[in-house]
Amino acid sequence: MFINLKGGVAKTTNAVAVAECLADAGHSVLVIDADHQCMAGELLLGESRLLYTERHKKTLHDLLAAMLDDEFHADQIAEFVEPNGSNIAGGYKNLSVIPCSVRIDDFQTNMAKARHGYRSTEEFWRIFNKRRNALRRWFTNHYHFTIIDCPPSLSIQVRALLPVADAFVLPSVPDRLSVRGSLWLLDRLRRSNVKLQGLGTLWSLYRQQNAMHRRVIEATNDPNHKLHRALPRPFETVIPNASAIADTTEPNRRPNSFSEKYTSQFAKLYRSLCSEIVKRSQWQPADSTATVKAV
Repeated sequence: MFINLKGGVAKTTNAVAVAECLADAGHSVLVIDADHQCMAGELLLGESRLLYTERHKKTLHDLLAAMLDDEFHADQIAEFVEPNGSNIAGGYKNLSVIPCSVRIDDFQTNMAKARHGYRSTEEFWRIFNKRRNALRRWFTNHYHFTIIDCPPSLSIQVRALLPVADAFVLPSVPDRLSVRGSLWLLDRLRRSNVKLQGLGTLWSLYRQQNAMHRRVIEATNDPNHKLHRALPRPFETVIPNASAIADTTEPNRRPNSFSEKYTSQFAKLYRSLCSEIVKRSQWQPADSTATVKAV
């Protein structure tokens, strides 16, 4: 999960870049867009394909609705997966997407539950909890990595996916408000008794000339500072704020390679970050004979 309760910390940008980087390295990757703004889905599928999934009810909203059906089987998940994600070289065959929908907020209302015949919130969550092991097995059996791009809240779709996740990446700008959002998230997870590994804090939108940015990073590297103990261990890779990153979200771009899309500087940074993610997640191929290009 790429998650933070503070918006504007580049969760989506980094989640998409990491997904494309892992796919470029040969890993099979699924991106689940859990943000009602649907930006990860649009960046990886394009506007027309995103609208297609909305019209044909092939989104995360529709998957969650299907999961409430007593006859639901994990193999149905494939119906909501769009293959060949990314605008790089016509798309990666090994990068798939479950896009989000603006309709996802329907699950916040009692009407959504009533339409499926469930009389209480407890019943609603009981159904999801019953599905989680099947979902985890399906994701594990079909993909090396599943990346969930979250909104800046513990919305109902995030809470439904929390038990399915192994760990979370905490993107954050190294400033006061973003770090506060990070600490709020960690506190909410603790109070909700969510047992989820913090894979690492990802410093993003970093500006070398900003004194506060430098102080925050120094503090988290100091074993005697409270931030060092409070936040998941930061990744060594830091993603700067630069126009090259903003340019990757421009529509109608058709880069021929990962390096062309992100420039050689940022491609190198994301390859370094993905190496850290693979190492910290202790990922190993299910088949020891499998050959996967090194990140």
